[in-house]
Amino acid sequence: MIARKTSTTLNGTTHVRAQLLSSRPQEHNMQKSRTGRRLIATTLLSAALTAGMVACSSSDDGGDAAAEPSANESVLGTPNKATGTPVTIGFVSEGQSQSIDVTDEIRGAEAAANYANEYLGGIGGHPIQVKSCQALAQPAVATDCANQMVQAKAAAVVGPTPGELDNLVDVLSPAKIPLVIHSGTTQKGLSSPGVFSLTNGTAYFAISATAAKDEGLKNTVGVAIGVPGAEGPTRQLGSLIWGNAGLDFSVVGIPPGTADMTPQISAAGADADNFFVIGNDSFCTSAFKAIKTTKPNAPIFAIDRCVTIGGGSSIPNGYEDINVATALNLSPDAPDSQLYSAVLAKYGDGAKFGQLSSAGYAPMLGMIKALNAAKVTDPTQQTVMEAMKTAPPTEYPLTNGIMFQCNGKQIPISPNICSADGILAKATKNGELTDFQQVTIDPKLYATPSA
Repeated sequence: MIARKTSTTLNGTTHVRAQLLSSRPQEHNMQKSRTGRRLIATTLLSAALTAGMVACSSSDDGGDAAAEPSANESVLGTPNKATGTPVTIGFVSEGQSQSIDVTDEIRGAEAAANYANEYLGGIGGHPIQVKSCQALAQPAVATDCANQMVQAKAAAVVGPTPGELDNLVDVLSPAKIPLVIHSGTTQKGLSSPGVFSLTNGTAYFAISATAAKDEGLKNTVGVAIGVPGAEGPTRQLGSLIWGNAGLDFSVVGIPPGTADMTPQISAAGADADNFFVIGNDSFCTSAFKAIKTTKPNAPIFAIDRCVTIGGGSSIPNGYEDINVATALNLSPDAPDSQLYSAVLAKYGDGAKFGQLSSAGYAPMLGMIKALNAAKVTDPTQQTVMEAMKTAPPTEYPLTNGIMFQCNGKQIPISPNICSADGILAKATKNGELTDFQQVTIDPKLYATPSA
């Protein structure tokens, strides 16, 4: 396996590509090859579920992960008000219950729609009416939300990374109502017709492997929260992706709640020159402490839910220089962030700049832009479904350059994933994310071995 890297710069964001050239001979037994690919695909779908499960396991909204830029209404552009007949677009969020409050997701989505209605001509000239529903982290309520969207004849339903995605899919997919989400994290979400995941839920792994390769590292130890749905799939997906990047990869699973992980990490990481950490914020804090104690100079890669503002006070030097794989760039200097801040200031109904409101804003605005790029003039369930499949590459909001296209050809593991790429940031000591870099992920990282 030979790696070649290139980099470019767009809108102040560095773009890194690691191109992998394989010397493996082709397998001539096509039946065996198809069987092998199906088995690997099933494994990768399971691993995608893992990434989504862990990413959603923290109740911290991360809303202060970046300083908010000053709102400047001039960045909204020239008004272009939608004047046609209204079109209903659904939005499903966990909402507010006794244990969570993510209602800023709804405000972010509504802000994006209102901005589009006044400045982008809505969808093909039609003003968007957002019908929101709160699933309350309850499967039965999520099913009811989906049925409400059917009854409302919503042209599409938008969501963040739904906790009850399967319940939505079970209703909306047979009804042929497009479901457009920031990220899909279940096997049904990644394989059912009519589901469009605008970002790559497995990118946490590929971003970190690409960056490790780019830094000339050789041996990664994954530190995974030791639960059945996380540790095993991390081993399987990690071995495939890091192996295709030409790196050694192994995993140590550590039970949640382990306060001192030093013995496990010291033993597993004896030959490691870098670490990849996946878990919730409390698990990651213990992992970071142990890594910085046993191998203080080893680079650390982690998912974004590992880092929370002020959460690193017990870690030597805090979160400083930890590499964080994430999906959005909330840097206040980024043009996308300045637009997002201005939209929230005018239409956000008090929503805070941060990960919660952006999880509603980005998929809603991304879908609207894709449909307008496809030149939809009469938005219905049928025309939206077709337009999502045929729209040209469209920039995903708050990424400063990552393009999505829902033609089923972005990465091999799922036709529903509309973009392969992701973002790598640096954490400050206190947990703010800075130095966002777009990472272009080579699909060959997901290449299955010969069967």
